[in-house]
Amino acid sequence: MTDAEETFVEFERSGEVAVIRLNRPERMNAMGAVMLGQLREAYRTLAEDDDLRVAVITGTGRAFCAGRDIKEGAEAGARLQDQATSANTDLFMENNSPKPLVAAVNGYAGGAGFYLGTRAVDFSVASRSATFQIAEVPRGILHGWQTGFWMNLSRAAAQELAFGMKVPGQRAYDMGLVNRVCDDGELLDTALAAAREIAAMPQEVIRDNRALLRRIAPPVPQELVDAALELRLEIQRRRGDGDAEFLEPRGGSPVGAARA
Repeated sequence: MTDAEETFVEFERSGEVAVIRLNRPERMNAMGAVMLGQLREAYRTLAEDDDLRVAVITGTGRAFCAGRDIKEGAEAGARLQDQATSANTDLFMENNSPKPLVAAVNGYAGGAGFYLGTRAVDFSVASRSATFQIAEVPRGILHGWQTGFWMNLSRAAAQELAFGMKVPGQRAYDMGLVNRVCDDGELLDTALAAAREIAAMPQEVIRDNRALLRRIAPPVPQELVDAALELRLEIQRRRGDGDAEFLEPRGGSPVGAARA
């Protein structure tokens, strides 16, 4: 991080547990290029510190993470922003951390933030005021059809996600999207308690169980991936660029540009 960069990702230590805090509340912790770089650096610090066993990741303000920063993409050029996002996809679409991650999801978790709070961690705690959403759907982007399959959810739960519906914290727990739900004021303590319980276990067993759990998740059949790509390209041809439409929605009603 250069001296000129703001600190968008804070890193704290509490014994064997680290707390990684997304700190861009004015943008609902939307992930731009700088934040993505700082998040990667936080994960690197976690991996290299032998005294740390687990990390809790949470957000500052009214959102956990609103996903990709669409406004930054529009200002910097969609292609450059997409390149930055694509280069860091493993941070929020897959759990490749060498150490366990516990999400403490406060407020809105949409788009990439949805996956950062669920699929890209080992354990997820949601506050009752948390809201999960596949935010690409209301932007007219074909996505979310595969999420329920990835996460072994019921058909009903998969449909809610695929239709872009907002899922409250309690419903997320009921459908198996998160491991715990708690009152807002208890969120960080609940997440830290889970992290410390994991940290107290034999770490070689935790490491191997994590690796095996990742292998359980079945891959989406390639024919569906190919069909989805064709449909997405067709939607783009019919409607134009989804990000531009999201910033300037039809009808002139304002829409928050931070969500992805």
